[in-house]
Amino acid sequence: MQLVFLAIVLALGWLAIRPFKKLRPYTGQILVLVGIFWIGLLFYFITFSFRVPRFASVATTGATVPRFWFYVLIPITLLALIPMLKGHDAPDEKPGNVWRVGIVFGTLVLSLVSFRYIGYYLSSAIFLVVVMWVLDSRDKVQLIAIPVGWVIFSHFFFARLLYVRLPIGTLFAGLFG
Repeated sequence: MQLVFLAIVLALGWLAIRPFKKLRPYTGQILVLVGIFWIGLLFYFITFSFRVPRFASVATTGATVPRFWFYVLIPITLLALIPMLKGHDAPDEKPGNVWRVGIVFGTLVLSLVSFRYIGYYLSSAIFLVVVMWVLDSRDKVQLIAIPVGWVIFSHFFFARLLYVRLPIGTLFAGLFG
């Protein structure tokens, strides 16, 4: 359902840009900023449904980081928009082959669906490898190091520091409880 809302927001953004001839060359960049802002806003509102641990000494919760990212996202979005409004930014490039976008989007959907079965860690590692491959990264060290580094970072940052339980998947539930 959120993808439908995102599509509506992007369509409204496109309609808002069309009357301004000065902004037309930046339509793609502006819509990317609108999409990022919308997703940040969505995650911000989702954080209000997070359960807060009842520990007196906990300074952060699972909602802390998404909210912080959203607060940082506001000025970054505005700062990225200013050069476009002034006409000082490079215009959008001509559209090319969109098959990569489709593969990345399909991989993202499969990754999200596979959380339930193979867990967040394995799913996100596979997603990173596929996306890196699609974007022509063929360095074997990078194809291994980046997903492994991301999994280690995710585990320590989210699971250990913020106490966010990331899905381990039904396949591994018996091993890790």
